[in-house]
Amino acid sequence: MIQHRLFLFIFCLAGLIAPGLVQAQNEPTFDPAYQFVQSGNLVQDKNFYLLTLFEQEPALQKAIRNNRSLQQYQVYPERGSKIAKSCPDAACFAESLVFSDQQIIAISQTLQEMYNSQPAFRETLQRHLRPSGVFMRYASMPEDKLLAQRWKEEAYGLNYVLTAYARNTGLRYPKIDSAAYDVHSTDYTKEVRKLWTEESEQKDASRLFFSPVFHFAVDLLALNKKDHAARHEPLSTLNHAAYQQLPNIQWANYPYAAILILGAGPSDDQPISEMCKERCRTGAAIYRDKKAPFIIVSGGYVHPFGTKYSEAIEMKKFLADSCGIPETAIIAEPHARHTTTNIRNANRILFRNGFPMDKKVLCTSSKAHITYVNSIFFDRVCDKDLRYHPYKNVKRLDDNSVEYEPVVESLHEDPFDPLDP
Repeated sequence: MIQHRLFLFIFCLAGLIAPGLVQAQNEPTFDPAYQFVQSGNLVQDKNFYLLTLFEQEPALQKAIRNNRSLQQYQVYPERGSKIAKSCPDAACFAESLVFSDQQIIAISQTLQEMYNSQPAFRETLQRHLRPSGVFMRYASMPEDKLLAQRWKEEAYGLNYVLTAYARNTGLRYPKIDSAAYDVHSTDYTKEVRKLWTEESEQKDASRLFFSPVFHFAVDLLALNKKDHAARHEPLSTLNHAAYQQLPNIQWANYPYAAILILGAGPSDDQPISEMCKERCRTGAAIYRDKKAPFIIVSGGYVHPFGTKYSEAIEMKKFLADSCGIPETAIIAEPHARHTTTNIRNANRILFRNGFPMDKKVLCTSSKAHITYVNSIFFDRVCDKDLRYHPYKNVKRLDDNSVEYEPVVESLHEDPFDPLDP
């Protein structure tokens, strides 16, 4: 019941903040040359970049560690040990460690006050919040409010991970994202208790009030083999051959920036489905018609549950080996788990790598899939899952393709989708 109320609150919160944010904010800017701060754990950084900044940037770390209002939320070893000893099952750890609504709001207010009163804290954040593009949905906000809003989002994201992988409930898409083990088993509880004990007993002076819960949540993802967000990174290496061609492209010769082929996972444990092959053949024909200089294939490790194959990686192989498309023209996007994120993630590649933004994307798939993409039902799914539309000016071209303009809000990283934030 507690978790049910929690997720109701999350979606109500999204409903309250979305109306003012869904409209594109006159294309807020980000810095394509921005250098990301790294913790050494890419799953962590892609899901919770603000918390990574708090831990890795000395000025932020110092300010947060010395703030008395925030110290009250610290899980000290005594409390951590009590939780480890008293919890009879994995679910208990989630119930004991989630941030309450009141805590999340109070912490957001404290962070906002720190931003406005502490120059070193503010100046450090100014080098990251907008330039990174990671928080793009909030880019039109005053920066202190952007900070507060993103803290809330990442705190509820931590709660989501705790609930999903300690209780196996509250998942956005349980059929493909659920825990890898029986969370009710004695063995799983033993592993969860071990993870929490190790995190809560660390005495590193640099750890912040949220650090034990934060790293425990990341540990739960690792325990369940949910490292999907880090697979095949960096994409600059995976797609090196294609990216090298970018400076040489005569864009005036092409009506589109790229051809996006939407993936389709097999129902069995085969590398690639027949439907996916057919979509690739269609995309290859469009490429040979010189509609765009690149094909983006999109799809992650999705179907069936626990598959060892990435749709995009297999599509890239099929295009090269069976369709005669040169590797220099194929860009793999190996993380998307849904049609919404097929489009969002392809947009990220375009924005991050200097593709011309005055050209549309030509998106191709099966007839039924394109009908869905071009429907109000897909708009509603984007509203629910992304809380914005990653496209604008969509136009159906034929049975198998639509064109659209990418939306820069696609850069916003989503901690409620931890396998592909």
